[in-house]
Amino acid sequence: MAPHALLIPLPAQGHVNPMMQLAWKLVSNEFFVTFLNSDSNHNRILTANTPNSFFDNIRMISVPVEIAPIDTLKGIENGIEALAKDMGPSVIDRVIQEINAREEENKVTCIIADVWMCFGLQPVATLHKLPLAAFHTSPVSLFAMRYFSAHLVSLGILHSDGIPKENKKTKYLPSMPALHSGDLPWLWAGEYMFRKGIRMGEEIKPIKWVLFNSFLEIEAPVVETLSKEVGVYPIGPLIPPEFLHSRTTTKVLPSFWKNDTGCLQWLHKQCADSVIYISFGSLAVLSEKQLEELALGVEATRRPFLWVVRSDLMKGSQAVLPAGFLDRVRDRGCIVSWAPQLEVLSHPSIACFVTHCGWNSVQESITMGVPMLCWPYFADQFLNRTYVVDVWKLGLPLNANSQGMIEQEEFVKGVEILLESEQGLEIREGARKLKIIARDAVKDGGSSSNNFNLFVTAMKRQLNE
Repeated sequence: MAPHALLIPLPAQGHVNPMMQLAWKLVSNEFFVTFLNSDSNHNRILTANTPNSFFDNIRMISVPVEIAPIDTLKGIENGIEALAKDMGPSVIDRVIQEINAREEENKVTCIIADVWMCFGLQPVATLHKLPLAAFHTSPVSLFAMRYFSAHLVSLGILHSDGIPKENKKTKYLPSMPALHSGDLPWLWAGEYMFRKGIRMGEEIKPIKWVLFNSFLEIEAPVVETLSKEVGVYPIGPLIPPEFLHSRTTTKVLPSFWKNDTGCLQWLHKQCADSVIYISFGSLAVLSEKQLEELALGVEATRRPFLWVVRSDLMKGSQAVLPAGFLDRVRDRGCIVSWAPQLEVLSHPSIACFVTHCGWNSVQESITMGVPMLCWPYFADQFLNRTYVVDVWKLGLPLNANSQGMIEQEEFVKGVEILLESEQGLEIREGARKLKIIARDAVKDGGSSSNNFNLFVTAMKRQLNE
């Protein structure tokens, strides 16, 4: 009898994608996987992706959810609360009962749920005598910040609503780098997200297995500290093996957005280490003025570039690129609405990645050895930037002016330093070294491989108990 894992992601792209990679790893280790999603996201995935072998080995199911897809900042806050009803414990209980009634010889044997989906789920797992594992798609450091946030209140460092008492750079946890008070990951959503994070820590503490899409070597101090409180198992980077053994691949990964694979043909025509890749993920939105500044900065670099401009990236229906911009950069630019990011980052023509510092993007950039220009937008992205720039030294920050605008001159300066200076050479060399460390972590005998094998072995052993 094979173990049967029920996977429950938070229905947002940045959470669904790494959970899908975890599903693939489980299938590769002789698991049967049922992947539960909201109806809207389930349909988006099936619509945006052509059939491929990924879906042959994973059963995709869905439940009705009375909220819009969680792909806006407001949607996140509203959606997490609504999910307590639409994909909450009672719904999961019913799903397990339905699966087990149909699958007499292949009943669910374990649950792996996104940390945001674990609220109240332990009693359901206990009822069905199933081990429950939590999955954190962001860095261990972010979880630690949430887990110890109540302690920071008791120390007088934070107000009870999560607002820092002092506006300065502070070392909030001894095992982490100093952060500016304005960069704390819950501030974007105020007291709601702060208190939700505290409750998350309370819910997760009794769970034996907390799996992280990270690897020990980049977060060792905080892993050591947090492991004294909860079961911390970094198993990342969760990257398909095809991308770890070659810089080119034809594998198409599931996505909420339709990939424009024509950009890969454009990349084939570019020189090695020449292209600036620009992508701000699935949530970031630029103002019309900021979009114009970025476009003028891209133009001023006089370098080839691949820029992902989502259809909803611009605020207001009238927001457009600067007049004449497309004509002026036609010979060296490629603009798409969505790109297959791993294929792009693994392409030899890519010189650097202008990123919002979402954790998936950071992990992918590290694993492909691509240096970063950091342009965080919200939540943990500022924390991630601190690690990229100050700890791992894999990139440079793009600093806003007093009005919060990143000017074209700042963009050009960042590109020039990263790609032409002695400092940039050191950063690029560091990126190449950490790429090897990241890949070694998931090889047989690596730190993440060992953690994953511990989990797999435990899930298989409990079948016979």
